[in-house]
Amino acid sequence: MEPNDELYTEKVGQELKSRMTWFKEALQDDAKREELHESIQGSEILIRLEIFLPSDNPEDFVDGLYLYIDNSGQIVDADYYFRNTSDGAITRLDEQDLQVVKDLFQDSFSLEIE
Repeated sequence: MEPNDELYTEKVGQELKSRMTWFKEALQDDAKREELHESIQGSEILIRLEIFLPSDNPEDFVDGLYLYIDNSGQIVDADYYFRNTSDGAITRLDEQDLQVVKDLFQDSFSLEIE
């Protein structure tokens, strides 16, 4: 399914609604909460680092990158965003652009988790 496809968006909305119902039930019932926690197959630390790119006129236009870094300190994904006074957008970087961002920023940041 294409991410912008209406059917895909509808399916995501339905699934989110179902998950939120489950989460709300788990908040109200300790047995359901325990069942939820026991059913989680795993987790991963993922940190989002925001990079504010330089702008000649930041009052009217800002853009930047969201870098997603895993628990080993590797950039695993990135989004580009922009905002102006009335609008904004965010888009995921394709593999080629992601590689450029990794090459440029990978050694610029370090992550230490204890």
